[in-house]
Amino acid sequence: MNVRDKLNLIVPLYNPHAGWEDNFINSISELKDELKETELTVILVNDGSTIQLNDIEKMTDRFNFLKYYSYPVNKGKGNAIRYGIGISEADFYIYTDTDFPFGHKIIAQTYQVLKSTKTNIVIGTRDMSYFKTLPFKRRIYSFLLKELNYFITGFKIKDTQAGLKGLDNNARKVLADTKINTFLFELEFLKSSVKQGLSYEFINISCRPGLKFTNFSFRILLKESISLLKLLF
Repeated sequence: MNVRDKLNLIVPLYNPHAGWEDNFINSISELKDELKETELTVILVNDGSTIQLNDIEKMTDRFNFLKYYSYPVNKGKGNAIRYGIGISEADFYIYTDTDFPFGHKIIAQTYQVLKSTKTNIVIGTRDMSYFKTLPFKRRIYSFLLKELNYFITGFKIKDTQAGLKGLDNNARKVLADTKINTFLFELEFLKSSVKQGLSYEFINISCRPGLKFTNFSFRILLKESISLLKLLF
């Protein structure tokens, strides 16, 4: 009897756009078909959404590999990822966003890189076409952050914020020890991983057609700036 590898896909959820369920259902269905030889578990973490979420029970009834968890107060993406990655042990872990911004095939490819290379981390990196689609404020912020990332990680990694990472259990332990709850938890995670000598591979990612971006509010930018200062000093 062949023992199948276990893969946990962690998906944080916070106030998703209307109609998010259709794309989410299609994406996890296609991913399940893509990874027939893998024991896939999708862990959906509701990070204190303040809007009504419909059809969650229908989705979990339909897909026995989908697990839903929720807590009442929004704590940030970093907390949601740590929460989801700590729920159950697997051989490998991948996290992405609720709208599957890079599609489902790149998740299967990330998994294959983790398996075949025995690397600790697979890091999604975005090309210039991605950044050109961002709202102006986010584009400027992302450009400046990429340059700072390179410095903070010891001139190793520029694009830390792509929102798609694959991990083994060694990397999972490093991520579990991060403290930042905002989006910059990824920079903290990769900085610590480099410092501890974990191995990593890059995988190129691009946006799926029709993806819509929101702009950052001043409140979010302020919180991210505070998190960045904590990493710098």
